[in-house]
Amino acid sequence: MRLLPGALGVLLLLTLLTWLLVRGIDTNASGYAATLQALDDFALAEASLQRDALQARAGMLRNYDPLVHDLEAMEDAVNRLRFLAQTEGLDVGPTARLAATVAQQEELTERFKSSNALLQNSQTYVGLLSTSPAFGTQDTQISPTTGALAAAILYLTRDTSPDAVKALQERIDQFAAQAPTVGPDAEAARAMLAHAQLLHDLLPAVDDTLKALIAVSRGQPLEEIRAQFVNRRTSVEATAQRFRLLLYLVSLLLLVMLVHFGLRLRARALALRRRAAFEHVIAENSTRLINCPPAETDARLKQVLSELCRAIGVERAYVVLDEKPTRVHAWSTDGKPYPPGWPNQALALSERLGTAAPDIVTVPDVAALPPGAAKDMLIAAGVRGWACVPLIRLGRVRGIMGFDAFQPAWDKVFPLPVVRLAGDAVANAIEREFLERDRARLSTRLERARRMQVVGSLASGIAHNFNNIIAAILGYSEMVEPQLTPGTKPAQHVDEIRRAAERGRDLIDNILTFGRRRDARVRPLQVRTQFEEAAALLRASLHPSIELIIEDVAVDVAVSGEPAQIQQVILNLCTNAAQAMQGGGFIRVTAEQKEVLDFLPTSHGVLTPGSYVCLGVADTGCGFDERVAQRLFEPFYTTRSAGTGLGLATVREIVRDHDGAMNVQSRPGHGSRFEAWLPAAPADNTTGVGSAVLPLGRGETVLVVESEREQLLCDEEMLAALGYEPVGFAHPTDAIAACRSTPDRFDILLVSYASQTHGGLDLAHALRGIAPRQPMLLAAASTIDVSIDALAEAGISEVLRRPLASTELAEALARCLRSPGTLRL
Repeated sequence: MRLLPGALGVLLLLTLLTWLLVRGIDTNASGYAATLQALDDFALAEASLQRDALQARAGMLRNYDPLVHDLEAMEDAVNRLRFLAQTEGLDVGPTARLAATVAQQEELTERFKSSNALLQNSQTYVGLLSTSPAFGTQDTQISPTTGALAAAILYLTRDTSPDAVKALQERIDQFAAQAPTVGPDAEAARAMLAHAQLLHDLLPAVDDTLKALIAVSRGQPLEEIRAQFVNRRTSVEATAQRFRLLLYLVSLLLLVMLVHFGLRLRARALALRRRAAFEHVIAENSTRLINCPPAETDARLKQVLSELCRAIGVERAYVVLDEKPTRVHAWSTDGKPYPPGWPNQALALSERLGTAAPDIVTVPDVAALPPGAAKDMLIAAGVRGWACVPLIRLGRVRGIMGFDAFQPAWDKVFPLPVVRLAGDAVANAIEREFLERDRARLSTRLERARRMQVVGSLASGIAHNFNNIIAAILGYSEMVEPQLTPGTKPAQHVDEIRRAAERGRDLIDNILTFGRRRDARVRPLQVRTQFEEAAALLRASLHPSIELIIEDVAVDVAVSGEPAQIQQVILNLCTNAAQAMQGGGFIRVTAEQKEVLDFLPTSHGVLTPGSYVCLGVADTGCGFDERVAQRLFEPFYTTRSAGTGLGLATVREIVRDHDGAMNVQSRPGHGSRFEAWLPAAPADNTTGVGSAVLPLGRGETVLVVESEREQLLCDEEMLAALGYEPVGFAHPTDAIAACRSTPDRFDILLVSYASQTHGGLDLAHALRGIAPRQPMLLAAASTIDVSIDALAEAGISEVLRRPLASTELAEALARCLRSPGTLRL
């Protein structure tokens, strides 16, 4: 189908040339020659007619057939002229008038033939009689009269003027007077008189007919016919000449087109050759990018950009990636630095000059752009020709690949499909770099998870025993707190004991989750508040020779994290710093918000671009060397005989879970500085410290199931202190039987299984079937291995962490009584 327009064009061109050639041929030449021949034949025939008529008049022609032939030739010439006029589409009026003259000549010729025949007979007879001996010998008196009559007749033959006619009449009368009337010669005399009188009448009439024949007006029609054919001939020749000229011009145009097509074919061949070379460069560099390790992507990209520049014929090439901050891979022929802000601005410029769908943008001549910010931006960058290719992967524009020319780039080789392939190759290489980076990060996390699995297994085994101890401390401190006067020293000490127990409970929860990946309950936290809480705990436990210095932190400095875990990071780092100082010193705690513009490697991780809060803990301890720094965050690795090796490992685990990184600076004998880089968060709605009035119960009955007797008694005392009537059961069967006997007796069901969460869910299923309208709470040390769907299916309204805290328990009971049936974790 592609060849059809070309074939039609060639066919039309051949048709045009053939038509011009045919119209340029002198097709009228033969007709014009025939016309001239017919005109000549007519003139010749007419001249022959007049000649023969004169000869016949003179008596030199006795046979009238030549006159007939002459007339026929004239008629034939007229017929031919009429046919040619009709053929040429000319006016046949002149030909008809010429035919009329021929008809008139034919009539006169017939009259001439009849009269001339009588005339010639009479002349012959008169000649015979005038020389007859009868008129000369017998009557000598009539002999002169006869001679005079003959002479007058002869003279009239040459001159038919009126005088000659009168003279002849006088001789006839004279002869008639002297001619014998009787006798043998009377008859001859009468014959002589009759013929003489006939000649007297015929000679003028014949001459008049002959004169009329010769004087017939055929010149004007003949000239009109000749003029018609001459004009026709001139018109045909002019038309043919114009068509020959047009044919010549078309031939010249065809020659020019052939030369043009030849040059275009040559240019096309050169373009194909350059494109083939360009495709070779693309294929070679695509192979390089495919086999490129992620660590060598930058160097390979610069090599690819340099070869693309040489292949296209431009001066600069670059790749701008849409990241925060913007990442650029650039190359230039002269090696000079790019203008300020360029090529970072090229990414926004491509969106401004591009269409709705991302596609290649080409600007062969920047001067041709309409006035505006885009034109000013390109001119400021020293660019006169510009093109950019979007780098698209997985339906998203990852960046652009741009090319700068210092001169207008109308003649540059820039095949869009091939350049698009180059852009795809670069986009694939960048995508592989991203994927490799993610893979390395996931591999690191997986390896860390495998190492932490052992720690998690060990921690889970001992967490239950610690939970019981913390539960007792927390429960009794909360029960004794209302009995003390607020603001007194004992009340403050008990408050610190309670807070320490809560931190211990949170620590137990972290130990249970140590080595396991889970989503933390992240929310914005004021760093100042976290420092104040940590300072209150640390000052009570630090040696008096160690000074704790907490620098002032702005109110708007906040991190995004889980309060207990962030507090644990601060406490562990400060505790580690205190343990590194044997002879006293000071611990300086700082916090500073910083912007990371590019990938920032730290001693133990890499920070991605973004906003971070750097929590720093510096000490004046003994420090450590590089060997210790490399193993510092390994679980169970410690340099102290009394150490556990879990403090810093927990810190690193928490910081990594919050998408942060650790940075350590230390030298033996010069102290250490630990930095925890955590993602920053807006300070609005940050969590601080505050006290609220506990919501107390109004004697509602709470069914409590706890397998351990001591813990059951502690839970019952806590519920009684909160204004509820607890009914405790150590065995699930007893709880089920009591609930089945009087289902409406209990207002709330509290299932507390310290070590067997799944057993608590089974009991919750059974109780749910008996009392489906009562809200149910589950108290467990950890619910990591239990899905939300399983909790909802068991009818759990809220989940509380073991050991129970009176504040959380009171709030949970109040919520369940207000809006039962909503699962809260």
